[in-house]
Amino acid sequence: MKHIPENTEHSRPTDPDLPFYSQVTSVNSPLRRKPRLTFTRLLIAIVSLILIGALLVAGFSLFKSNLFPSQTSVGATAGTGAWHTSGSQILDANNQPVRIAGVNWFGFETNTLVVHGLNVRNYKDMLNQIKSQQYNTIRIPYTNQLFDANNTPSGIDYTKNPDLQGLRGLQLLDKIVGYASQIGLHIILDRHRPSSAQQEPLWYTAQYPESRWIADWQMLAKHYRNNTMVVGADLHNEPHTPACWGCGDPKLDWQQAAERAGDAILTVNPNWLIFVEGVECYPSANANKQTSGNCTWWGANLKGVKEHPIQLKIANRLVYSVHDYPESLYPQPWFKESTFPQNLPGVWDSYWGYIQKQNIAPVWVGEFGSRLQSEKDKQWLTSLVSYLGPGANGFNWTFWSWNPDSGDTGGLLQDDWTHLNQEKQNYLKSILYPFKEIQKPTSTPTQSPTTPPTSTPTAIATSGDLELQYMSGNGNGPTVNQIQPSFKLRNGGNSSLALSTVTIRYWYTADGTQAQQTWCDFATLGCANLNQRIGMVSPPRTNASHYLEIAFTAGAGNLAQGQDTGEIKVRFNKADWSNYNESNDYSFSASGVGYQPSSRVTVYINGKLVWGSEPT
Repeated sequence: MKHIPENTEHSRPTDPDLPFYSQVTSVNSPLRRKPRLTFTRLLIAIVSLILIGALLVAGFSLFKSNLFPSQTSVGATAGTGAWHTSGSQILDANNQPVRIAGVNWFGFETNTLVVHGLNVRNYKDMLNQIKSQQYNTIRIPYTNQLFDANNTPSGIDYTKNPDLQGLRGLQLLDKIVGYASQIGLHIILDRHRPSSAQQEPLWYTAQYPESRWIADWQMLAKHYRNNTMVVGADLHNEPHTPACWGCGDPKLDWQQAAERAGDAILTVNPNWLIFVEGVECYPSANANKQTSGNCTWWGANLKGVKEHPIQLKIANRLVYSVHDYPESLYPQPWFKESTFPQNLPGVWDSYWGYIQKQNIAPVWVGEFGSRLQSEKDKQWLTSLVSYLGPGANGFNWTFWSWNPDSGDTGGLLQDDWTHLNQEKQNYLKSILYPFKEIQKPTSTPTQSPTTPPTSTPTAIATSGDLELQYMSGNGNGPTVNQIQPSFKLRNGGNSSLALSTVTIRYWYTADGTQAQQTWCDFATLGCANLNQRIGMVSPPRTNASHYLEIAFTAGAGNLAQGQDTGEIKVRFNKADWSNYNESNDYSFSASGVGYQPSSRVTVYINGKLVWGSEPT
């Protein structure tokens, strides 16, 4: 975001891996007469050494647990370990889906050189409040100036934060990162600007050249590489004109610079995610900003990814990132169109949404926010939250900001730094993703042949019966490492229906013999009220060797006449995450936008086919 504090210049520490506070002194003890060695003294010496060794081990363990806490201490079933990507999905070390849903807490990039609000509250209290509101990640902006020698932080009440007394730079960052990690909050570090003076369009300045930018990133990657709660690097905040994408000029080409920095970071810490923001204008950095389609928010134009994608030397580490804001920050052309706000999804699709929807890579909306003081701002936020979508397959996001002192947007906290802005929190509730509530996968390591249904393949449903609506979560496919169908079931009959009598089958070809597993990402009825299994069709039918079957528990209740179940978003994959070819899947359809009736997904009541046609 746009904070313009005053500038202070400092010198660079000699070794980036040894911050300025890492000083060791030695004291020589006075000479003593060598004592006479006896058995008793020898025994005492041995016992003393054992005790000293035990104390050293315990002390090191305590230090390590504070800075690099155990993942099991937070009790979460997902989000553990180092993260990686697969297609458009972020996955944890156990290949469980991860969705970033968090907040920005800024200050380390400003002239205070520490997160804001510590003059009012204790930092642990602040982090506990973030965690209590169901956020799973914090984005922490910083400036390279933070790591200069002899800088002095300001804005800390040490009576409220006594353990921060005398600390600065990386020491202060360690305190925030350490406690956030301890309570289960993941951290994304954001190099927001080179100095604290202002936001820069390019990733370097004369005072902070590219070499310093990369060296500081490598220092941080090495420093935190044993703490998997620090998940990655947002390389540079909001590149904008004259920054270009794929233009070939090494001094201006952000795409090339991001690859250089990303690869350098991964040589030090191969487990980090690399978050790469876009530029302002494409294909030309000097395009007319009032001509629709040329330019957007700083860092939010990723149109160039189609022709010039980021290619890192280590695969499955890339996440693209953008920022988005309402008209109150700047009157972008699309806010003036007569179709606003219905035009917004198309705008987002064209600049960045296509990347995730086409399974190219995950997308993270690293900043969005507003004071919500106009109706158009509220319409914008309503549309964006809807576009981001619920569940594990939605876009990743961090709201700007936790701080109330962001001049143009305000924050999630009110101006007292204590009470929550409930209106903003209510907007975000539907897209929160606390890891402790993630549904564990129903694994099917081996499959037994399943007798094909004996019912006739002709549906007996009429216009007044059940209707199955389907939408592909894989876009046009066809080569994917997980199949992501979404369903809605509508009761058009004259009476309510017990959902526990209903099953749904999605037919496909497994393209291999590997074990498969199923996941529920979101269900309006609650994932706990669904049961999933993979069935094998023996002998195989046309374009169907298997089916995914969804059944409902008694807890799903009844489906009233004229009502639907709401969204049911599920997915399945092979145990080795190898690819499927959806072009030979009976139930797959890439046509249409949104939910459409599909006769190739079948529905049964008490085992009797009532909707759709089975494969022959």
